[in-house]
Amino acid sequence: MPTGKQAYVITGANSFLGKAFAEYLYANKDNKVFLTSRSKLDCLDKLSCNNVRYLPNIDLTVECDLDKLRDEIGNFIPNKFHVINCVGYFSDYKTIEDMSIMEAKRVFDSNILALYSVAHKLIPLMNKRGGGHFIGFSTHTSYQHYPYMVAFNAAKIAVESLIQGISNEYIEKGIIANTIALATLDTEVERKIKSKGGDPQNWLKTDEVCSLVDNLIKNSNNLINGNIIHAYKHSATYFGKSYFDRIEK
Repeated sequence: MPTGKQAYVITGANSFLGKAFAEYLYANKDNKVFLTSRSKLDCLDKLSCNNVRYLPNIDLTVECDLDKLRDEIGNFIPNKFHVINCVGYFSDYKTIEDMSIMEAKRVFDSNILALYSVAHKLIPLMNKRGGGHFIGFSTHTSYQHYPYMVAFNAAKIAVESLIQGISNEYIEKGIIANTIALATLDTEVERKIKSKGGDPQNWLKTDEVCSLVDNLIKNSNNLINGNIIHAYKHSATYFGKSYFDRIEK
């Protein structure tokens, strides 16, 4: 369980990872936690209390929604806060020719445009409040340049570049930015996609990622600003079996 008084903003709180962060941070009543999502979820709404504010129906690619989000955060959190962006979207394993332009646009909008928009609107507020940590998520698969994942991998590499740019532009303002490159998360969706392969017992648990990020935020310093932190466990399947054998086609 996290300890110490901190303020967090979780964007994409309706994702598997976003919901995990919401519950993890909610467990410490000293935390102030602001949650936002594109669609409303009852499980997040039930967390609302004096120290948790939930603002649903916010599209992070729409400027008026972003303005509303910034203003609501400003009213709820009067001091330094940290942003953990959990927005993301993976469509399916498809080649470039099979993935439509509209589907690819959704991948890019969800993974990189939403992150850029959050940074654009919230970093000025973070500056006014004394800085904080800005966290985004990428994936190990981007480094392997796997086929059938071209748009997703490209978007996640762009996430890393964006985070590193933020780290260079705003370190003097007290903002530290990092990317966490994740291996497979143990979720219902992943178990369905990879039903014919993989080592689920060695996949990352969402609470492990929450603990990693929370510890990073609380114990960080300028020496790890801009770093890409890889999170994975050893998996005999991942390291010893073909990618093509692990995915269901």
